[in-house]
Amino acid sequence: MNRNFIIIFILLFTLSMINAVPHQLRKRETNFDSCLVGKDVVPLTVKINPDPPVAKKPESFTVSGTLNDDILAYNTVLMIGFVDSTGALSLTAPYFQKFVEPVKAGTPFSINASKVPTPVNLPDVYIIRVIVGDLNDNIYGCALAVVGETLRKEAYPIAGYPISGPIAERSYPISER
Repeated sequence: MNRNFIIIFILLFTLSMINAVPHQLRKRETNFDSCLVGKDVVPLTVKINPDPPVAKKPESFTVSGTLNDDILAYNTVLMIGFVDSTGALSLTAPYFQKFVEPVKAGTPFSINASKVPTPVNLPDVYIIRVIVGDLNDNIYGCALAVVGETLRKEAYPIAGYPISGPIAERSYPISER
């Protein structure tokens, strides 16, 4: 009898520990989308590390794409900004990095920005904006990501949506139809 209790206890303890460990499958990658600024603005591909960003820890960005405009050395810049969920209030000063190599329009480019400062306090939901443009405020490429949207809808799809209509349809015998 005592053996059964010990085995059950060990089994329950092991199962509770397995459920307590965070699963890599639950991790959601930060997805960057197009900014939809204008028809000539190209969407950029952005990868960040660590993902998601951690407050007060430098972030590393790899930005790539193929622009419709020439990248001019020391005149074209990469700008990265953290803003609130409305997109209006900046959470930290924008990060700027100049391109040091020219790239012709239509040619793929890639730039790494390491040690990008993150805000001291990151809200539950915020936006990361990544822009490639010139010093005259012309935007060539843009991407943005909303970070921290409710995981409930991603992790548990049913819990995030209201049920509309009857759950089960009433069935009637053939004679009543």
